[in-house]
Parts: sequence; C-alpha cells; structure tokens
Amino acid sequence: MNQHDHRAQYREAPEPEEGTRATPKIVLAWIAILIVWGAGYYTWQIGKPMLGGDSRSAVAAVQQEPGPADDAEASGSASSESPDSGGGAAAAKADGAAIYSAQCSACHQANGQGVPGAFPPLASSEWLLADAAIPVAIVHDGLQGEIQVAGNTFQGVMPKFGGTLSDAELAAVLSYARSEWGNSAGEIDPATVTEHKERFGDRGDWSAEELKEVFGEP
Repeated sequence: MNQHDHRAQYREAPEPEEGTRATPKIVLAWIAILIVWGAGYYTWQIGKPMLGGDSRSAVAAVQQEPGPADDAEASGSASSESPDSGGGAAAAKADGAAIYSAQCSACHQANGQGVPGAFPPLASSEWLLADAAIPVAIVHDGLQGEIQVAGNTFQGVMPKFGGTLSDAELAAVLSYARSEWGNSAGEIDPATVTEHKERFGDRGDWSAEELKEVFGEP
C-alpha cells in the first residue's frame, strides 16, 4: 500500500489529548490576593453602619446644623410651643388628609362611607362627631366589640394608632374626618391627645359600653 492509499488518514485531525499544563502562577497569585482582600474588607466593616443598600432613610434624617438666623428663629418660636403637645412644628406640618388616605381609607373608604356590614361609616358618625375625648380614645387605644353607628350594628376591631401616630398627627387626622363628608364638628388640638395619654396611659381596646360609662353617650 503506497502513500496515496493513506491520503484520507492524513486529512484527519489528530485525536484530542488532555492538557497537562499547570495553571499559571500569576493567575493563582491574583486569586489569592482577591480572597485576602475580600476577607479583610469584610472584617474591617464588621460593626460599622451600612453605607450601601437602602440607607436613604438615615441620610434623609440628617439635618443641617442651624445657623445664627435659624437659632434666633427657633428661640423665638420655642416659647409658644408646649413640650408635651406632640411638637408645635409637627402639628403645623401634619396633613390630616394624607394621613387619612394612608391609614384609614382602606377600611372607612375615601368617601367616609365605610363598608356595609364590615366597617362603620365616618360620615355622620355620632362617635366621631361627639366630644373630642371619644374619638381620641377610639383612635388612640383601639375599639373592639359591637357598636351602633348611624343606626347600623358593626362587630369588629378598630386597631390602636397611639403607637403609630404622634399627638399632632392623630389630632390632624381626626380634625380632617370631623370636617369632611358633611361633618361639621370642631377641630381637635394635639393637647387633647396628650391629656388622654396622661389620664389613661397605655391601655387596651375600648368597648362601646366602656366609652359610654367613661365619657357619656355620644
């Protein structure tokens, strides 16, 4: 058999073989450097506040130090604020409509009509339009059990907002509800909320009967 008889074999590529070449030392060195750097960086950051991720709240809370003009303005307004009133500045900034939309509208609805059989209406509610002490007690401490509202009976739980809203915010949202949807009751001062806390402390839910016994008929 001559050389031409093997021409097909000559056209075939050689069989692949497993390489035996070691990983370059420079690559191994860089891997070692990165591991050491990563471990060192992690150890260095232990116990330190997070500087990445969702740290926007902490950044937003930082306030600029007041200058001389700000100091003078603050001292002029401090005498008119009560330290237990929930903060005079907070009272001025509290938006009752926004608080209602965020905290109350899911149950009592944006129009104040509530949900029949589930959540009582706030429009024309005798409990809301009664003496300010009654709605403050309900919203601050919560309400549980059967209650008659506008001629209809409701059974459920009203969560407490005393730990969620400041005195000024609670007063603002109640004042908003007492003046919307045809309601015409007076505004509620943050001091009323403060007085309620001082009188009753951190208590549990009220019942309709307890409210009547303590504050009278709405």
